[in-house]
Order: sequence, then C-alpha cells, then structure tokens
Amino acid sequence: MKIKTDDLLVAFDWVTKDVPMLYDLSVTTPPDDLVRQRAQDHYNIGKPDSLGQDYFLDERCKSIIVWNVFSTVAFDYTYKNTFLPQIITYLNLRYSNEGYFFGYDDYRLNRKQFAIRSGAATLAKPSLAFHKRFGMNYKIDLLFTNAEFEDTVVIEDTPRYNNCIGCDAPCESKCPMSCKMDFDLIDWEKCSNFVDTPEAFKDLDSICRICQESCPYSEELTRQILDVNPNYGGRIDVSKI
Repeated sequence: MKIKTDDLLVAFDWVTKDVPMLYDLSVTTPPDDLVRQRAQDHYNIGKPDSLGQDYFLDERCKSIIVWNVFSTVAFDYTYKNTFLPQIITYLNLRYSNEGYFFGYDDYRLNRKQFAIRSGAATLAKPSLAFHKRFGMNYKIDLLFTNAEFEDTVVIEDTPRYNNCIGCDAPCESKCPMSCKMDFDLIDWEKCSNFVDTPEAFKDLDSICRICQESCPYSEELTRQILDVNPNYGGRIDVSKI
C-alpha cells in the first residue's frame, strides 16, 4: 500500500512545534546508480562526495524524502542534529506495524541532486538548488524508506532555473573569490577553501552567503516569506527548545 507525503507532516509538525519553522516535503526515488554504486555529486562532476568515501544505500530503499527547510543563515543544522533524529524515531514507531522503516545517511549524499530530482528545485547558475518557494535560502536533508508514495516525483534531467538564463549573475560578479559559475561550481575548491575553514566558523553569522544574498529572485521570495512571519528562517535557539 502506498502512502502520501502529507501523511508524514504530523511527525515533522509535532517535533518542530516549538520553533517558527517553514518547510516542505517532496519525495523521489533513488537513482539506480546510487543504490549500489558510489554516492557522488552529479552537478559538480569534478568534486568528490562530501566525505571522500563510498556510500551505499540500503537495497530495500524505495523512496527518498526530501526535507526543505527555509533558512536565511549560513550555518544552522539544529534541524538536522536535534529534530531529524526525533522525526525518524517518530516515523519508525508510527509505521513499524506496516513494515516500513526510515533511516539516514549521516549526511554523506549530496542533497541538492535529490531536491532537484524530487521536483522541489531547479539548478541555479552558482550550482545551488533554487527551491520553488524558498529560492536559495534553505537547507536540505534526506530520509530513506522502503515505503512507496502516491505522489512521488522523478525528474531525470537537470532543469535550470529560468531566471538565471540571461541574468547578469551578481552571484558571480560579487563573489569574493571570483569563482566561475555556469550551472556548475567550476571553482569549487576556491569556494571550499574560503568557506570551510576553522576561522570562518568562529563567527557563524559572517560565513559567506553572497551567492544567496545577491540573487534578486531568491531575495524577493525571502521578502515575501518574512512579510508573513519575520521569525521564519533565523538561527534556532536550542536553549528554548
């Protein structure tokens, strides 16, 4: 028996009920080459997977749930470290009698390829996934399950975000590292060496977000969201949870 994506909302809503969080869920299937072969970033071909290790999905995995969380800060994974384990526990308890299980990959797979595959996003010029509601201001995480869904979406190609075509690309011209971007982060090493350093993480609010903040289309979506609730997307205060 197939279930609907909306059936999962009770778990996400219950676990995150004490914080002003805006999110959505989409569901896709694992590509055949990711079930038994090496996990890789299909949109930055020259870049290795995030841990430089092979990762294999459980062969029983039939669906990948994509959790898209609106966020206007550079680094805040409270949703991943605090909420997601509780959500997975909730879902496993709820669906165990139906033979379904839910699991996690410890953040080894590239997130954006599944956001795009599930139809939630398209590929933007700076090689980021442009979400249809959140633009480039969001975080992505994944859950794996042997359940099948009525509303599964599978996008086999790599659709590009239309507004990037013909744009003068302030995401590129304002980049402090002068990274080349053409729907593939060609200079990913420059970006990584600038962002992923111990010094950068001493002040989380100063971590570079120029790609996101310079995009007029993404920022317009963010403005519309914050007009509804200015507390959406901020850094989550764990002490208040």
